[in-house]
Amino acid sequence: AVDDVSFSIAKGETVGIVGESGCGKSTTARLLMHLMPRNAGEILFDGETVGGTLGMRDFRRGMQMVFQDSYASLNPRLTIEDSIAFGPKVHGIADRDARALARELMDKVGLRPEVFANRYPHEVSGGQRQRVNIARALALKPRLVILDEAVSALDKSVEAQVLNLLTDLKLEFGLTYLFISHDLNVVRYISDRVLV
Repeated sequence: AVDDVSFSIAKGETVGIVGESGCGKSTTARLLMHLMPRNAGEILFDGETVGGTLGMRDFRRGMQMVFQDSYASLNPRLTIEDSIAFGPKVHGIADRDARALARELMDKVGLRPEVFANRYPHEVSGGQRQRVNIARALALKPRLVILDEAVSALDKSVEAQVLNLLTDLKLEFGLTYLFISHDLNVVRYISDRVLV
């Protein structure tokens, strides 16, 4: 499904990828994130070969992903605060600082920390879980965020809120997005450029 795929994303750009079900959109995202092995080609990030001159640890810090299934991508045994703080702690940030960062990011994505910090994924709605996933993706201060069908499971009013949130966060943090969707209206709304 992903033979001879070649594209580039400029800093600060939102690139949309559209296509019918099963055409390889999510596979492309998983290959970019090194969640599955590739058998040919190379991935360059900031001009460096991923896995070559650019180590995986630095690469993971620079690129993060928000998945379609907001529930399956969160650990049900971790509170929302713990989920967001987990990545920074793995990358060497002290527990207290990681928790402070998690609460700050919760605030940025519209989840009041005093209400949501100690809740578990099953105790919040789908839209709120997706906000948690967005906060978790931002916790390592990435430059590129891959959004794989990040709003397709949400109802329309919540979808609009999350899209507006993504637009605001892009400006605030200077992010670059790769936005994968089968919904042409959503892609048209958020993307600077669209790949089919």
